[in-house]
Amino acid sequence: MKTIYALLLGLVITALVGCAFPGSIVPNTTTADELTKKLGRPSDKRANPQGGEFWDYVYGPEGFTTWRYAVDTGGMVRSAEQLLTLEQLRKVVAGETNEAGVLALLGRPSLITRLRNEVVWEWRVNLSPMKGVYFVRFGFDGRALGVGIMEDMSTDSDRF
Repeated sequence: MKTIYALLLGLVITALVGCAFPGSIVPNTTTADELTKKLGRPSDKRANPQGGEFWDYVYGPEGFTTWRYAVDTGGMVRSAEQLLTLEQLRKVVAGETNEAGVLALLGRPSLITRLRNEVVWEWRVNLSPMKGVYFVRFGFDGRALGVGIMEDMSTDSDRF
């Protein structure tokens, strides 16, 4: 019996060591090829105005993170940034920020809902100690009408 537990523990440790986490990507050391081998194909790619590309790895709809890597024209990862932070969320301004600006700040939303007079984009966020759903409401002109955060009740097991 101890042999089975030891074998299972060994398999779990091997699996965890073999997994790549977004935080394991080291800017100015990791190449684009290594990034793809570790994390797979990016969810989105977009041009970086300063050259190269931004590669987004969206861990939704159930995940709480979106990582963006700046990859230069030589294929080197130059920066890594977690997009769904309070600092980034505060940069979305109702009446000013448009859909393209929100995509540039936060990456692809986990859910888009079309209503009669507006469109709502949502991201799950972990703003420790609270987990929630951040939303941006857009008018049909593509400008943000409003933003907000709702507490994610599904992550709080003590509530019920």
